[in-house]
Amino acid sequence: MRTRIPRRWLAAGYGALLGLVVLLQGLGNALDRQLYDALQRFNRQHFPQPLRNDVVLVGLDDAFLDQVAEPRTLSHRYLAEFLGGVSRAGAAVIGLDMVLPDKRFDRIVALDKPDQDYHRSLLAGLLEAMPRSPLVLAKVWDGGRGHYRDIHLDYAAVLSRQRAPPQALAAALFCADPDGRVRRYPGPDTDCLPDRSAATFASEISSALGVRQPWRGLINYQLGGELRYIPLQQVLDWIRSGNSAPLDRLVRGRAVLLGTVEEDTDLLTVPVPLAEWRPGNTRVPGVVLHAQVVRNMLNGGLVQPIAPALLILACWLASLFWFGAALVRKLSLFVLLSVAVLAASLFYLQRETWLEPGTPLLLAGLALALRAVLQAWHNQRQGQQLALGFGARVAPEVLQQILDGRLPAVGEAQRQQICVLQAELLGFTAGSEHLPAKVVARLLASYAERMAALVHRHGGTMLKLQGTRLGAFFGAPNRLPSAEKAALEAARDMLDLAAALQREAQVLGVSPLALHTGVHSGPATVGKLGPPGLAYYSAVGAVVEVAEQVLAQGVRADCPITCSRQVAERLGYPAVLEELPDANYGWRPTI
Repeated sequence: MRTRIPRRWLAAGYGALLGLVVLLQGLGNALDRQLYDALQRFNRQHFPQPLRNDVVLVGLDDAFLDQVAEPRTLSHRYLAEFLGGVSRAGAAVIGLDMVLPDKRFDRIVALDKPDQDYHRSLLAGLLEAMPRSPLVLAKVWDGGRGHYRDIHLDYAAVLSRQRAPPQALAAALFCADPDGRVRRYPGPDTDCLPDRSAATFASEISSALGVRQPWRGLINYQLGGELRYIPLQQVLDWIRSGNSAPLDRLVRGRAVLLGTVEEDTDLLTVPVPLAEWRPGNTRVPGVVLHAQVVRNMLNGGLVQPIAPALLILACWLASLFWFGAALVRKLSLFVLLSVAVLAASLFYLQRETWLEPGTPLLLAGLALALRAVLQAWHNQRQGQQLALGFGARVAPEVLQQILDGRLPAVGEAQRQQICVLQAELLGFTAGSEHLPAKVVARLLASYAERMAALVHRHGGTMLKLQGTRLGAFFGAPNRLPSAEKAALEAARDMLDLAAALQREAQVLGVSPLALHTGVHSGPATVGKLGPPGLAYYSAVGAVVEVAEQVLAQGVRADCPITCSRQVAERLGYPAVLEELPDANYGWRPTI
């Protein structure tokens, strides 16, 4: 059964739904993050985006640290050797994702090279590299002290001589989402950069290659394959061997990034596996993520979210699922729309645009679900009212058909053609005077119950039941092929039922009993009649009063079944009917 919900309820519900958009934003963002990861992985696997300009990643790994005698803090000479050799090989820019020492260490010398000054060697390496290849050093935030970690003044002084762009020192922070994964580029409009600087480690490296703009957006993980690194020791071996050809081919005209790739140092969580040497692992060293961001900047840019105005429009369109009561149709549309939106998101993500479908999809689903709940509650409430209004007036299966929507729900009263049957059991009142009240009540209850069931069996609706007087009508709400035929057949079966009641009453000393019926057909006002809360399904009109007159005439003519000329005419004047003196027709079936 589907009934119309009042407009004021729909308007109030729609307003509440729109008010939930603010609360849905958090869930929508969470869904967007999961969708972004899933679609990025899908595109990376099935539609990888090629690179026009790639970067060279040099890794400071565990094997290198195991080979050298000095601790990491005293890697000055190796770093200087790397800077000089890579710059001579023609690197376009060198990025160091590490913090330079904050002390000179000029009192410490290597045992095998007593004349080696760590501090001077690193200064020399910086001075040699800068004229050939601009340098970008990562600034690392010291959360405990509330500022970026310092480097030695001598190194800072040398780096300050580099002409910008690029800036020699740039922030190397990343912004993790609430689930701990890094998806956003840490631009100046994000709150994770303490100084809100527009210069980041990746942006300064790309600016050295002539690509500079105010970067904002999401990191594109579809771009390029998994990154592999060249061990620092391999680069140093090339430099020391004097065979510069392999290094030249590798780095000439390209950005070179050096950083730690140790197993447990500076790891970040990303949506997809990025490091070739860590298969299937989404925890990658920070320098790998920097390299992926530089790839973005050199090959089309970051992924841009949809414009806020378009997102608002999409949310409004999604909210329209609130309207319309055709749940199955709306559910099918929702499924098709969801598939289409996800396909469009996948398509546009390949073109560096993120549609942010999470909030609109959630809003559409919520609108659909809440409207279904409201409709179900309203239908249940209407069903209860219908059951109360119909009561025992129609057969249970007819009421169920109305509740299931197979018969039209009964709303306001309307004019329609029906056939009314009036019946009276004569002799019961006088014959039962000597019986106890409980016995009389039991007999009347049995009579009423059986008569109502008989009326229902013939598709009729109870009109009234007062003592031994019974009224019923046929043709509403259950449409019948012939209401008149159903009424006469019900009257015939009532005579059989009255005979059975007669036999039961005789045992108690009640006799004789005689059932008379009157049937008339005509238009009537049919529907839920009465004041609010007390309305019930009934029929009123002249047809009801004429049926009572026909009954009275049948009693006078001692004819058990009497019908009007209108009924006889609609039935084609069947042979079982005989014309009575008062223009009615009678039927005296053999009982």
